[in-house]
Amino acid sequence: MLRTLEMRWFKRGEIPAVMNQWFKQACPGEVFGEAETRTDWYLQPIAPCNDLNIKFRQGRIEVKWREKQLTTVDLSSQGEGIMEQWVKWLCEAESLQDFYPQDSAWVAVEKARSQRQWELSSDAFCNVELTQLKVKDQNWWTFGLESTGDAKSLAKIAQAVSETCPEKFTEADAAAYPYWLTHNIR
Repeated sequence: MLRTLEMRWFKRGEIPAVMNQWFKQACPGEVFGEAETRTDWYLQPIAPCNDLNIKFRQGRIEVKWREKQLTTVDLSSQGEGIMEQWVKWLCEAESLQDFYPQDSAWVAVEKARSQRQWELSSDAFCNVELTQLKVKDQNWWTFGLESTGDAKSLAKIAQAVSETCPEKFTEADAAAYPYWLTHNIR
């Protein structure tokens, strides 16, 4: 089990060129790994559910549950975000059918993701990610922060990132994957 604090925003369309350039050259934090492209499969909820996320990624099922929504973080002139606490469990699975046999319940989300990382301590970090998404012939992109540190550290990093970020993020853009999938993807 892994407990994280997260903030995420979704926008329709392609990542703006200025945002890509900023992320590669001026976004705070160290480049973390190589940019990657993959497809994750999300289980569509039977009823709208903003607190549970189930996905199949690279041979395992990831179950994430939102324990609580903590606070709205003011990012000065760049907008605001919602800080949430999530718990993640990982289960090995050979295929989607091992976990849930009905193919029609799963939605493919193609991702092209780049990450940067802040080391908070020897056992705590914050990943900052910029990801292009394609789902059901729709283009979206997401910008997110995921931290194993405390709320104060995440708020400080979000503020530092927002100081140079060329994109404005509003509370209306703020969402986790379950909300985004349920309310935007048909």
